[in-house]
Amino acid sequence: MSRGPVRPYVITGGRSRAGRGALEFESLVRTVPGAGVDPVTVNREQRTILVLCRELLSVAEVAAHLGLPISVSKVLVGDLWELGAVQVLPPVRPAERAPAGLLEEVLVGLRQLR
Repeated sequence: MSRGPVRPYVITGGRSRAGRGALEFESLVRTVPGAGVDPVTVNREQRTILVLCRELLSVAEVAAHLGLPISVSKVLVGDLWELGAVQVLPPVRPAERAPAGLLEEVLVGLRQLR
């Protein structure tokens, strides 16, 4: 017997926003090693997030892996953040990104090394 599709409002307990801070879709998430989260306190999707985020992933990537809306993923990640189970890094501001021209010059230089 199939359970059918999981409703996002059930997964988040009816909440539509993360409780802690503003999570952007490009915020980076990483599981905190040894955080010791009690598996009973988190749901199946959050356990999956903890496994996925052993490698650094954006909130958008987490949502894609889970097949859930970004808003739901933000709530789930926010809950894990409040528990201290994940670290959330803010997205890189545009002013801190390398200029496209510089990246193109590096690419040309690398191609010339062949």
